[in-house]
Amino acid sequence: MPATPPTSRHRLRHSLTHNALLPQRHHPRTLPHRIRFPDGSTRTDATTFTADELERAGYSGPYERPECDPTTETVDWDGAAFLVRPYNAAELEAQWAKVREQRNQLLQSSDWTQIEDYDLGADCEAWVVYRQALRDIGDQPNPFAITWPATSAA
Repeated sequence: MPATPPTSRHRLRHSLTHNALLPQRHHPRTLPHRIRFPDGSTRTDATTFTADELERAGYSGPYERPECDPTTETVDWDGAAFLVRPYNAAELEAQWAKVREQRNQLLQSSDWTQIEDYDLGADCEAWVVYRQALRDIGDQPNPFAITWPATSAA
């Protein structure tokens, strides 16, 4: 039985998927650890690679991501160059959601300390302070630079 040809919807979806991956939009590849030359030889010292050798091996610059402060900035690729920019509101909110999720897990894992029948002894106040510090996590200014409280109780 012959295979049926793809529908126009399938071709459109296939086309859109592949158009989203056009080479000019790809991140540049990081430098290789080794370059193989047309004559079969290789070299592994990236500091000695020339721009021509890199280009013939299929690499094009920029080769290194720029430095940024990960607590306030992110690095994007615009198809031609890296751009360092501050986090946008959606990224900040997404990070705050992760922080709240982790905080809630830590509070839940210490809920047992709130059972009246459980005698914590001298550790009781340490647990109260720890759990309040967890509740106050949202008062910190930057979700990418959270200082998490440590509990002295085991």
